[in-house]
Amino acid sequence: MAKPFVLVVDDNKITTKLLRRYLESNGYEALEAYDGIECIEKVDLRHPDVIVLDVMMPRLDGYETVKRLKENPETKHIPVVIVTALNDVANQIKSIEAGSDDFLSKPIEEKLLIAKVRLLSSLHIEQRKAQVLAKILEEILNGSLDPNEDAVSQKMAEAGFE
Repeated sequence: MAKPFVLVVDDNKITTKLLRRYLESNGYEALEAYDGIECIEKVDLRHPDVIVLDVMMPRLDGYETVKRLKENPETKHIPVVIVTALNDVANQIKSIEAGSDDFLSKPIEEKLLIAKVRLLSSLHIEQRKAQVLAKILEEILNGSLDPNEDAVSQKMAEAGFE
């Protein structure tokens, strides 16, 4: 089974490299982006299991990036963890209102990051499996898929069922 995939987005390259190292040393595949526009472009190419997203970035800040991701039917289910030095209650509320799934304050504590990413990625992966299973069952019920065909096993394997 493939490693869960996390997109780390921060305009500070030291921060992205540090978070990527945390994630990779804990069994995740991680990719970096340096602003909201690049984040959206990379998500369009490959959907991550979780996005770890800074707030204060050039071109497109984290709040607007989350809003755009959550408005898109293709990406709205991807969990987003907002990461920021702006850790007051007003910014936490703004993160939630923008559509984030969780919030982390800088400096990032590795164990807390990993715990949140582990929870959100496992929920996202299970949700994706459930969607694939529902589609397979729908195809079987409407007669467009024979339950005895290898295609069922192949679709389930591609979704991560073992």
